Amino acid sequence: MPETDSQSPGFTPERISGGRRLLGALTARPKIGHVFIGLLVGLLAFGAVQQVRTDDDVLLDRARRTDLVQILDGVTQRADRLEEEIAEAEQMRAELDSGVDSGRAAREQAAEREKQLGILAGVEPATGPGVQITITDPDREVQPTTALAVLHELRAAGAEAMQIHGDDGTSVRMVASTHVSAADGGLSFSGQALQPPYVIDAIGDPRNLEQAIAFVPALSDRDGGAGDVTITDFSELTVDTLHEPEEAEYARPAPDQTD
Repeated sequence: MPETDSQSPGFTPERISGGRRLLGALTARPKIGHVFIGLLVGLLAFGAVQQVRTDDDVLLDRARRTDLVQILDGVTQRADRLEEEIAEAEQMRAELDSGVDSGRAAREQAAEREKQLGILAGVEPATGPGVQITITDPDREVQPTTALAVLHELRAAGAEAMQIHGDDGTSVRMVASTHVSAADGGLSFSGQALQPPYVIDAIGDPRNLEQAIAFVPALSDRDGGAGDVTITDFSELTVDTLHEPEEAEYARPAPDQTD
């Protein structure tokens, strides 16, 4: 009897649907190797979460009572600031929805928003309450990581505009793209070398900004800080160093999504 060729034109293989494949994968008996890998990934994830929690607990355990009170005050003030921003946004929406001279209101709000974005981008000067932080660093011990930690903590505490001055008066506007690296006897901020002492002007809530510096271990007295750190509050502080924006090499504005 002649053998039947399974690849002959009259033979049609059965198609397996995606649903059946998924069901088969879910109901298949796992191999020992798969189980071992799954357990290993689970243990690593659990260990990472526990490590983060432990680091936070250690930081709070080491904090003094006055530090804990300052942390609580800072969180409360941030919550109050967010509530104010929500109220302002709701008022803005109400003005635009009222229809009473909405065109003029929209133009005014757009102009104000443009100035605010210019301040955040570092292309507009800014003035307001804030702090001036002086780091002497006589032994050149401040590392780029320490400077980045200072900027991060100030931003997290609500700093809206920042600039840093070097020993010769040269200054750099601090923006989201600012990067820090080591320089000959000092630090380089976005390619501009500065020598200590470093003076940082930061506009924001003075109390929150002052508290933020306490969370930079390399500048803390109890951790053997690098030089003296002096913080001065100002009711009116000016940040007028401007950032020269660079043209994006790859990013382009996305096209409008129209129906």
